[in-house]
Amino acid sequence: MAFRFALVLSIGLGLWAAPKEAPPGLRLPATVRPVKQSAELTLVPGSDTFQGRIDFDLDVREPRDVVWINATGLTISSATVNGEPAEVTPGTKAVTGIVPKQSIPAGAARLHIEYEGRISKDSSAGVFQLQEGGNWYLYTQFEPTDARRAFPCFDEPSFKSPWRISLRVPAGVMALSNTPEISSTPEPNGMKLVRFAETRPLPSYLVAFAAGPFDVVDAGRSARRKVPLRIIVPRGHAGEADFAKEAIPQILTLLEDYFGRPYPYEKLDSIVMPISNFAMENVGLITYGESLLLAKAGQDTLNRRRGCASVVAHEMAHQWFGDLVTTAWWDDIWLNEGFASWMGDKTVDRFDPAWNDGWHPASVRRRAIEVDRLDSARRVRNPVLAKTEVDAAYDHITYDKGSQVLSMFEAWLTPEVFRQGVREYFRRHAWGTATSTDFFRAIADTAGRSEGALKAFTDFIEQPGVPLVSVSLQCKGKGASLALSQQRLRPEGSRAADAQWMTPACFRYAAGVKTSTQCIEVTNAPREVPLADAQGCPAWVVGNADGAGYYVATYDAALEKRLLANAAKLPVPEATALASDGQLLAQSGLLSIDAALDRAQALLAHPSPVARRAAAELLRAQREAWLNPKQSKRKKQIARERLLPVAMALGWVAKGPESDATVELRNVVLPLAAELDQDGAWRLDARFLALKWLDDREAIPAAVAEPVLVTAARFADGATYQRLGAATLAATDRREQRMLLKALASVRDPALSARAFELVVANEDGTPRV
Repeated sequence: MAFRFALVLSIGLGLWAAPKEAPPGLRLPATVRPVKQSAELTLVPGSDTFQGRIDFDLDVREPRDVVWINATGLTISSATVNGEPAEVTPGTKAVTGIVPKQSIPAGAARLHIEYEGRISKDSSAGVFQLQEGGNWYLYTQFEPTDARRAFPCFDEPSFKSPWRISLRVPAGVMALSNTPEISSTPEPNGMKLVRFAETRPLPSYLVAFAAGPFDVVDAGRSARRKVPLRIIVPRGHAGEADFAKEAIPQILTLLEDYFGRPYPYEKLDSIVMPISNFAMENVGLITYGESLLLAKAGQDTLNRRRGCASVVAHEMAHQWFGDLVTTAWWDDIWLNEGFASWMGDKTVDRFDPAWNDGWHPASVRRRAIEVDRLDSARRVRNPVLAKTEVDAAYDHITYDKGSQVLSMFEAWLTPEVFRQGVREYFRRHAWGTATSTDFFRAIADTAGRSEGALKAFTDFIEQPGVPLVSVSLQCKGKGASLALSQQRLRPEGSRAADAQWMTPACFRYAAGVKTSTQCIEVTNAPREVPLADAQGCPAWVVGNADGAGYYVATYDAALEKRLLANAAKLPVPEATALASDGQLLAQSGLLSIDAALDRAQALLAHPSPVARRAAAELLRAQREAWLNPKQSKRKKQIARERLLPVAMALGWVAKGPESDATVELRNVVLPLAAELDQDGAWRLDARFLALKWLDDREAIPAAVAEPVLVTAARFADGATYQRLGAATLAATDRREQRMLLKALASVRDPALSARAFELVVANEDGTPRV
């Protein structure tokens, strides 16, 4: 394809002078902007190529001898400017020049390009296709910079303009795009031309289309504007969308209520791709990997449903935050993704309050801090000066730290003030682009704390790292106060530079028979702050109320002792944060293994299954305890006295109805019990249940299948491992295959581990493929 592209371009060279200016680098010149774009593509699922033509109405802001445009892997056959033939000249792998016979004057201009592109079968970049049930399905994925593989375009988020898409496809194929279909006209050779309504202003990365023999599930209409909601699935899978059909309209209503404005587009299709975890917020045509949206009857799990709701809420939140208002450049993509993650979690908690147990935000916060504590961590709002920096922006710092910073500032400013600030941001920037500063300004103006809030926001996004807040309780007479200091959290031996923050830290403490919360703006300068509602010396103080702060609290010996003595009385979010922070501090060498084991032991006595789950995770994380005989003995003692009784009460299979939190507790505690229990009973039970599952997928509850399989594989003998490997090769369901692969990868026996690769890549007859 590259050779053909070069040949086409070379044929025209020399017809008139090549452009005098060098091609641009990462960004196109702002002197030419699209006002409107109309693309017509001929697509045949199963084919390796497609044909296209695209027209641009341009705003030329100063006379131009060349129009630079993004194009990658396209064969451009012809171009015209204002109806006159134009030369196509090579630029870079990402940029092509269109050279008119005469200079284009400032003002309006029209550009027309005809071309051919590739439909990929081995990559999701640009236009790609997947096979399911003998049928080919065609999809697109353009974020961040792959729209240029589908059509020559101005492939940057700031170039936001209306699009009109038309698709020529086989008559028996369904075609979809961002907007509703407005006409379908039969054409020769068994084809039809489907035209779609013009979009509102969109950047190229949010344009999308699809084609294939889909089935359609009607999910009703949106609450405010009665916009049609559909789930588009590969043929034969409509019966697997029951939960998605229930969840999508409810979640959309919750988002409309929060934003105070209706869903902004004309329709909302949720389209399923026969791949695993993946989703993209295309306007009006959100794409999802099938494991996120579909589940077979009897095989659905709590984890899958919560994951579905979370991703659906995330992608639909983008329809406002990212689509209605788009980031001006990729250095602010954290705000799109961090906000959608934060908003998705808030919405899921309202969709099913039973899921609002504090576990998910604690795990997201820990995941972010694990990366952010390192001296290699990047800042959230990172300058994007090269293509590789665009791709690198999609990581835990963007999604997880971004969402947790927003949670912290929401708690500081109060949820209602923060929501009003979000609504003000939309009022100011709807249908356009904006920056982090624009967002922070809207929030700060609404809160009436412009300069202080802006600086606090900036502290957390313009520099890497996470604050370590040291807390000491001072009791004098009938009063109490907190002595606070702050520095950067650095693992032992790290040379990471220090940083300065104004951290909005909130503390919860026992105030008589009640609890009280006090928020304090902590800086790097030590300070002592009275506790306003303390009635004498509080029995306990925790340094992260609701676990909402993006910082890690550490306590002096006296306060740590108070906390552990009262661990069972701590509110669930604070108990979970205490365990999570213990894990982070121990990983960083800032909390001894003995102290981490103390926290785990105390919190395993907490009445909440969420807190006990966090404590079990903390206990499991202390793997270095096995290297010290005394610590190893202590870990086994904790397991015997605190963990195994929990495992005994739960069992691998529930004895009756139980809460979602208890289901999740089992999936952590039982595999850990199998690891720590020396008589092997839990391992034998897991093997027995795994073999039953291999014979009959409904023999054990779907919720426990993964931990059973992982535990059975971890301690498998040769015969069991062989059966698991054979099941992996035979699996046709992607979720099941992924679960089995995870199990195979967990094996502890070195001899079996060496066979894992061969099992995964073996032929059907069992002989190695490599």
